Amino acid sequence: MTGKSIEIYYNISDIPDITDRSAFSSEALEFRNAAMEHVENALLAGDLGEWDGADIGETEVNFGFSVEDFEQAEAVVKEAVAGTRFANIREIVRNEYSEEDLAEMTGDAKPLGLWGLLSLLLFRRLPKRFRDN
Repeated sequence: MTGKSIEIYYNISDIPDITDRSAFSSEALEFRNAAMEHVENALLAGDLGEWDGADIGETEVNFGFSVEDFEQAEAVVKEAVAGTRFANIREIVRNEYSEEDLAEMTGDAKPLGLWGLLSLLLFRRLPKRFRDN
């Protein structure tokens, strides 16, 4: 079995209408959450993807979705953000992994892990990769 995901990246310096462009900016975090929800609604409407995680760093924000079809998911993302404050995507990264890859990534770590716990606390839901299928 193969899993696919896309990750959407924004540079904090390019986010419109925010005044705090410092590392880990709360305004950038709010932007990321709003962009993530906007994109998620578009993907869910087309049954093309499901939220899988999010991050914020010193210079960027990102979030990802589990998808079945890269081309369709990316087309929906680009259409959903066109003409909105979320249009300035830096890049969309495709990831493809097998069950063996996933097993190697998790190793002997606890099932939820730090990122799963943070996702649960910040978003009050678990990314798809941590849920039972």
